[in-house]
Amino acid sequence: MKKNVIVITSMYPNGEKAPGQEYCLNTWRWWAKKHNVELFVFDEPIADIGFMNPIWQKWWFMEILDNDGFEYNQIATIDIDTMVRWDTPNFFEMTDNKFTCMIDNDNVNWLHQSINIYQKFFPKVKFDWTTYFNSGFLIYNETHKDLVEAIKKFWVENDQELYQIQKTKRKGNDQTPVNYMVRHMGHEINYLPKLYNMTHLNRKEILQDLMFIDCGYVWHFNGFDKEWREPIMRDAWNKIKGNYED
Repeated sequence: MKKNVIVITSMYPNGEKAPGQEYCLNTWRWWAKKHNVELFVFDEPIADIGFMNPIWQKWWFMEILDNDGFEYNQIATIDIDTMVRWDTPNFFEMTDNKFTCMIDNDNVNWLHQSINIYQKFFPKVKFDWTTYFNSGFLIYNETHKDLVEAIKKFWVENDQELYQIQKTKRKGNDQTPVNYMVRHMGHEINYLPKLYNMTHLNRKEILQDLMFIDCGYVWHFNGFDKEWREPIMRDAWNKIKGNYED
């Protein structure tokens, strides 16, 4: 029987753990079990993470599942700097089998710069910046295999230039190219409410007193100093962990 799959990528040098990884996985493992979803932690690099960011490497996980003969329905790739609220509805039931994502246009200046930087790779593709999505939580399926293969090919053909862009300009890894690629490939996009990927919690001014716990289903601790991430995630876990008991 085919199962829905969550893939959380966590690759750090020397086997180190990502800041807050323990709290991320505590919540997602509980949620996955509740909804009969298979959860994989993708922690074995397929290439040097100093050159090929793990964010790009996640696009090879569908191939890994296929090679292992694992029968899946839908795949959700989710960043390691997230936590899922205990009562989050089953988002796999909300996709209509379309490429599913959530809007992320809080940082307008960064967004416009990133779109302009990667435009040269997709000169014929134009899109409304207000529809820009975050690549830290995506849901797709076998009907999107052509898209996944195109993203992998894009990295392979442009790896040196992409590496330099990411190293010098710091305007995203796969996120903006994937925004372009989905539209270039003509796949219909299904947007879930922002509640399912609450990015930039600091810009929303809901970090204080852990306000974000009551403001959304999936909390994404991106867009601020990583030194803050673990203590905030730890404090959140200590406050809510009683909700994850069987």
